[in-house]
Amino acid sequence: MTKARLAERMADLTFELFENCQLKIERTAEHLDLTVAEFKVLRSMRSDEMLSAGELAKRVRLSSSRLTRILDGLVAKGFVRRQCDTRDRRVVEVLLTDEGRKMRSDLRAMFIRTHQDIVDILSSDTGESVIVAMEKLGDAMKEGMRQ
Repeated sequence: MTKARLAERMADLTFELFENCQLKIERTAEHLDLTVAEFKVLRSMRSDEMLSAGELAKRVRLSSSRLTRILDGLVAKGFVRRQCDTRDRRVVEVLLTDEGRKMRSDLRAMFIRTHQDIVDILSSDTGESVIVAMEKLGDAMKEGMRQ
């Protein structure tokens, strides 16, 4: 296969994979009564982590105003808490509540179960090869984004 054909095939497969992943995220979020944006914010937070809203916005690649609306929903659902930084009151810190940590744990477990269903279809050797290939592809994509 030529490099041009490889690139074309990779582009098609990447798009298809992205669409399927997005569908799995949508289904998982809906099952947990979350929006996709809320799911992504909760998934990106660590259980014991307190971070500024600005840092969180960068992590999930959202504007501060969009993140504020998402956090409003998560606060209303009792999953996150906001507080002012004690050193700089202009900075808003965000942390998971006990209920938020449980929800994050639940959504992570559910998301892993979804992927377990996929792994179960593959042989062990194929599954390991897929992981190695995905890691290499991820590294190559990061390198390509730096250029």
